[in-house]
Amino acid sequence: MKPYSQFATVPALIGARAEALGDAVAVTFEGSPCTFAELEERAGRVHAWLAEMGVGHGERVAVLMRNSLEFLYAWLGIARAGAVSVPINTAMVGDALAHTLAHSEAVGIIADADLLAAVDAAGSFPDLQWRLATGEPTAEGVSPFSAALAEAARELPAAPGLEAATPMSIVYTSGTTGMPKGVVLPHQSFTNTGAYFAHHLRLGADDRIHTCLPLFHCNAQQCGFMVAMHLGVPMAINAKFSVSRFWSWIADAEATVSNLMGAMLTLLYKVPQKEDDAANPLRKIAGAPIPEQLHRPFEERFGLQLIEGYGLTETGTMAILNPIEDVRPGTIGLPLEHNEIRIVDERGEDVAAETPGQILVRGHIPNAQMIEYFKEPEKTAEALNGGWFHTGDLGKRRADGYFVFLDRMKDTIRRRGENISSFLIEKVVLDHPAVLECAVFGVPSELSEEDVKVIAVLRENVELDPRELVEWCATRMADFMVPRYVEYRASLPLTETGRVHKFRLRAEGAGDAWDRERDRDLARSRS
Repeated sequence: MKPYSQFATVPALIGARAEALGDAVAVTFEGSPCTFAELEERAGRVHAWLAEMGVGHGERVAVLMRNSLEFLYAWLGIARAGAVSVPINTAMVGDALAHTLAHSEAVGIIADADLLAAVDAAGSFPDLQWRLATGEPTAEGVSPFSAALAEAARELPAAPGLEAATPMSIVYTSGTTGMPKGVVLPHQSFTNTGAYFAHHLRLGADDRIHTCLPLFHCNAQQCGFMVAMHLGVPMAINAKFSVSRFWSWIADAEATVSNLMGAMLTLLYKVPQKEDDAANPLRKIAGAPIPEQLHRPFEERFGLQLIEGYGLTETGTMAILNPIEDVRPGTIGLPLEHNEIRIVDERGEDVAAETPGQILVRGHIPNAQMIEYFKEPEKTAEALNGGWFHTGDLGKRRADGYFVFLDRMKDTIRRRGENISSFLIEKVVLDHPAVLECAVFGVPSELSEEDVKVIAVLRENVELDPRELVEWCATRMADFMVPRYVEYRASLPLTETGRVHKFRLRAEGAGDAWDRERDRDLARSRS
């Protein structure tokens, strides 16, 4: 099957848009505009700087930046140079950050200056030969990002020979039974996803794209920015989701399309209703997961259409989407035209309709999905066994052909749009001198998705206030990973092979565990 986009690489797409659209606004960040020509020129400046630093074709460059125009210049400049970007979640610290930098063998890092302290705290990385930072870098050996964008008499280097299959980015997923894996995505994965997302949602030249999701995630990259570049229309980017400011952003940008996480939709709906809630320019919001009971009321209140889908970084972001002509709440929709979906049992055999099983995905467009897990040939072969990507997620096919996502077979927790590794949290908790054993898992959240719960077995004759354990975690992991619920037990339920029986623990939900949110509310009431 042919790709949806005529452009095999991202630099080819950006260059074509710059030539055709020039001074038209391509993207704004918090109201600051950048034209298509400027986007191409500034990506070229970063390319030139990387060439001066000796960054070679295929070498990895880490990107540790919040949403900004500079993120785009860096990300596109790395791609233009034929290098491979390694975008990192800006909240990452400690072991997760260290693993990403060391495993990727990144030769340099482009970061927001204040985030470099987390890099230094995570360890030493001999592969990192240089550091480039936005803002006002003061540390020795750190060059200002403004230097990479400085005017120069020399001509910008031409983009090297890139192909559809050339790796563009390595995105590290959350670890499940081990450390995070690096998903290698080729150039065509980005151009293809942007084109098919626009095609599937029936978007056109009159649309305006918006995102407040982090640019280090594939969602904002592929289902936001690449959509806008494919269509040649403006995209508005904001720094971070805000309940109070979201609708004013949409109005200011005259945005017609946005992507949100399920928890964000819940928070927007909880705001007291106003008579003019539907007086906004949005036509569509793509999101997941969308609480079934919220779907139609949200659409009616805000005068737009919600489209739920399903996908992973490995599948080129989206693999299944509801068709806009027949969206069915409570489902993730139908396979995209270029994908096949199977639901299989533990033996890998297809199951009947309405029967839960693992979701398998096979695409029919070359280079639209992941190439491999970086430096993980055995895990790559396991995940792509038989030519089908094994998602590790549980779902079912309804009698009407629509698919439903049920649960994660992996020990991954989904909280506020972030995939969280229970393995990494458990590692931090077990480092506490009072903890003997622990199990970390997700329990249902009132905002949709999940909250993090830890059950720990303490060492004999030792006491530990749950607040102290949470504070221990808060200094050693990203804030979205810090457990909400803490419970102590004398022992953990184990399987016959000695593994913690998390299925039983998840079934109990939050139970009577100490609740960080409730404790905070009590503290406020006392004060």
